[in-house]
Amino acid sequence: MGVVWKSVGAVLTGVAGAVGGAAYLTATTNLTAPLPENDEFFASKHFLRVNRYQNPSLQDVCWKRLPLSQVRPELRDSEEALTTEFCRGAFAGYAYAPQRVLMTLALRNSKTESQLFSKQQLASSKYELGARLSDHFEVIERTGNSIVMRSGGSPLEPGPRDMDGLLVVSAKVDKEAGTVDVALKSAFFNSAAPVTDGKKPAPFFVELIHRYYSRAMVDSGARSLMQ
Repeated sequence: MGVVWKSVGAVLTGVAGAVGGAAYLTATTNLTAPLPENDEFFASKHFLRVNRYQNPSLQDVCWKRLPLSQVRPELRDSEEALTTEFCRGAFAGYAYAPQRVLMTLALRNSKTESQLFSKQQLASSKYELGARLSDHFEVIERTGNSIVMRSGGSPLEPGPRDMDGLLVVSAKVDKEAGTVDVALKSAFFNSAAPVTDGKKPAPFFVELIHRYYSRAMVDSGARSLMQ
């Protein structure tokens, strides 16, 4: 996770210069942290399997509501297409750029050459089941309006991890309201052993940085949907 958190810090500098920083992201995206206790995420098969000890987690969901009238016409009638394009924009856009570069330099090698690293690869991928990104994310489920990824460590090491995580990328249309909600929902936790002291897997300042990183990723992904 060292490479990840170094790159997250670099994101904030880039965001500040590109779009006005934290104030812009706070004003244009929504965030709920922690997730409600009855959130369906906690009852999902992936959360129950990966976080098998039900350890404390760093968790949030960030989302943005877009008018369908401003979304690219070829995407409006398909939540699946919206989800894929939103995911492309999140990972190929400005927010992920520092992490994309650092993880390519640190982790791209003969063992990971089949994975998605470059901006071009991330911008064109269909994010199908089994797709691996930056030696840090792996698509473990696709539905009509969501992409579920395991994160927190290399897909080449599928066992328990001191820092493990799940990410849900989604796009949901409300035709009556004429809107689409795009969102990133995530949880990070220790999957290697029971946590008995109640501590989350990262200190609070890291949690705050992660929240703004999530906001930037959502903003970046949303931009790719607009006309």
